[in-house]
Amino acid sequence: MQTTTVPAPNQTGLVSVGLRYGLFISLVWLIVDFLLRQVSLGFLSYGIVVFVASLVVSIIGVVLAHRAFKTGNEGLMSFGQGVIITLIMMLVWGFVSSVFNYLYVHYIDPAFVDKMRDDMVTFMEKNSIPQADIDKSTAKFEDMKGGLGKTLISGMTSGAITGVVLGLIISIFTKRNQAEFE
Repeated sequence: MQTTTVPAPNQTGLVSVGLRYGLFISLVWLIVDFLLRQVSLGFLSYGIVVFVASLVVSIIGVVLAHRAFKTGNEGLMSFGQGVIITLIMMLVWGFVSSVFNYLYVHYIDPAFVDKMRDDMVTFMEKNSIPQADIDKSTAKFEDMKGGLGKTLISGMTSGAITGVVLGLIISIFTKRNQAEFE
């Protein structure tokens, strides 16, 4: 005979925490990303700053989400639950940031991609990169001007990969299982 456990009414759900904090970090990131795009950094500086800022926002958001989940679940969260919460958060972030990026590139500042490409070409030419490599790299910028569907697939894929990787790493430190002999 199979037994099933029913969660107590005061327990917090994985999906609700993942969605809530996914929307929270998405909104924070939209503000940060918009401001970074307005500063007019070169492509290399922009890439480094965006990477570091997104990593900081995501780590803080995931830790807060894990803390909220544990608070609503008697201080407990398994490793797997932490990974699932993080995955949901990053999928939400991937979706929201993809829609924002599409709107930004197509309606708010259509010249943004061209400026980034021109900065990259200038940088590569200064560093004596062969023209074939420059052409290969600049072709990727045209993908940024693609349709909404392509942008969403790219964002959701990136969100899923980031969610799994961050979830695996952060959950090692934030998990708290029930004591073995309780």
